[in-house]
Amino acid sequence: MTDAVAMTALRHHRALLVLLGGGLALRLALAFVLFPGQGYASDIGLFWRWATSLAASGPGGFYTSTPTANYPPGYLYVLWVIGLIGNPGLLKVPAMLADIGIAALVYALARRWRDTRTGLVAAALLLFLPVAWYDSALWGQVDAVGTMVALAALLLLVDGWSEAALATALLAVLVKPQYAIVLGVVLPVLVRRHLVRRGSGPRPRLGVRMGRLDALLGGILEDQGPRRLASSAVLAGLVAILVLLPFDIGRHAPASLAGIPVIGNVAGLLGLFGYLGSEFSVLTANAFNGWALAGSPSLASVLGGATGNWQPDSLVVAGGLSAATVGAVLLVAVGALVAGGLLVREGIVPILLAFTILALAFFVLPTRVHERYLFPFFATASVLAAGSLAGTAGLVVVALLDTVNLHAVLAGNVFLGSTACRLT
Repeated sequence: MTDAVAMTALRHHRALLVLLGGGLALRLALAFVLFPGQGYASDIGLFWRWATSLAASGPGGFYTSTPTANYPPGYLYVLWVIGLIGNPGLLKVPAMLADIGIAALVYALARRWRDTRTGLVAAALLLFLPVAWYDSALWGQVDAVGTMVALAALLLLVDGWSEAALATALLAVLVKPQYAIVLGVVLPVLVRRHLVRRGSGPRPRLGVRMGRLDALLGGILEDQGPRRLASSAVLAGLVAILVLLPFDIGRHAPASLAGIPVIGNVAGLLGLFGYLGSEFSVLTANAFNGWALAGSPSLASVLGGATGNWQPDSLVVAGGLSAATVGAVLLVAVGALVAGGLLVREGIVPILLAFTILALAFFVLPTRVHERYLFPFFATASVLAAGSLAGTAGLVVVALLDTVNLHAVLAGNVFLGSTACRLT
């Protein structure tokens, strides 16, 4: 790239760079100047213990020596680096940087949909909605990291990169399992493009000349049939296995499978996901959704000044069915409708809308949901809302309500009482 071209590109994206810089400055000021060393003490404490454990003994014995570890390996690589550096003050930095990455991806998606102005509005919404900087710079959680990876998978899907889209979607699941919602978008779109209506998707382009490699990849990418779907599955599987192999996650597998290479790792991952699914068998784990109104006393009673409480989701709510069953059935039904819609029609708006619906449904419908699980919704909703004033206003209202939910847990009287503590 010549200097003239570089300068033109810089001028073209100057407004975006200003937005990204402002968003990062806000987060750094909140985390290290206005509220230094503060956050959700239990989460930050766990992250630091995991980081130091990884730094001390590496991933090979991590799950065995760290019984509190309940994350899949994806984000543990980041904590490993922080542990090697030896500075707990860095624990909030990855999520804050991921916020900036999400804003850049949101900008790219909105530009593809409409224009640069829409991209800038979408990026600004994502950067400055309070729910985003509250989660990363104040709380110290890492929801932005998984969301960034999931959003990258959607951008790759929009641009026709089937293999990379599926591999990246699986990486999102390996960061945190709730990002499996992105597979509910990627898989039906790939099935439509390569099985139902072969060749209906966009043709990706490398954008640069790479000689023989360019010709080889071009030939592969022109194949829009079942082989493309198979190659996507193979590449995604290989990437996932490479992420899993260094860790002793096989300890979560059945004894008969734990010692088998690769199979034991995959079985261990599924075992960990099963454990996580049953870890909080409650109507709502501090998410102010409809389930917060159920039970006695309900979690919503905290809004009246009383102490909120978790209620078991074995509560029978309809036709002899438990709340857990009803929530799961409703979520599966929404997922099936979304998948069916994507099999009929896809494109940038259907893809963004599908992810937005699934992210919202995952927060609203099932039981056992945590207060932060609405976070991915704001990424794609920012793109869709940026096209109109009414959409923008609506998104701001939802973000403010979700921020109230976060603050009620971080500094309020929910479950364990006040948890806004200084990291020591």
